[in-house]
Amino acid sequence: MRYCKNINRLFWSCVLLLALTTWMAVAAGNHAHIRNAELVLRDDVWTLDADMDIQFGRALEEALNKGVPLTFLYEFQIVKPLKYWFDDEVVTERRAVTLNYHALTKQYLINYPQQQKVFDSLGEAKRELGVIHDWRLVPHATLEKNQSYQAALKMHLDTSKLPKALQLDALGESDWELMTPTFTWWVKETQR
Repeated sequence: MRYCKNINRLFWSCVLLLALTTWMAVAAGNHAHIRNAELVLRDDVWTLDADMDIQFGRALEEALNKGVPLTFLYEFQIVKPLKYWFDDEVVTERRAVTLNYHALTKQYLINYPQQQKVFDSLGEAKRELGVIHDWRLVPHATLEKNQSYQAALKMHLDTSKLPKALQLDALGESDWELMTPTFTWWVKETQR
């Protein structure tokens, strides 16, 4: 009986240790995933709304706080699946967003293609990076009525935009890898 208690205690200690180790590994490194995404029809244009969770590891935070700009590439695609041939690519859009830290003002700046936003904390800036709202994609008429399409979205740190010296360090280093798995969903045009 005493032997069973010791094995039980050892088992639960191992489970706790494994859970703690896994949590620490996730907390220490880069992490990003897309929670949800949807196409929304606004003013006769298909727009994209999405919500992501983005966490930086120590290497990315240190580089950013030392003045290294981080460029993130958002990639979106709509394809029309075909039975007996390759899928028909209907829309492919890319958008680069750059995150900078200005040591003088102690503020984080996010540069979009046509605007700039300023944040007092890295947490606020990461939350903003994780939200896509009203990304205008294609006119309403682009998608055929009663046709199903597959949409896909992904985001990653564009290491080719890092300074040349850091690009060499980033090769094959997990500290510099930040990428969401591709988030896919089905879209069916029914409004006409």
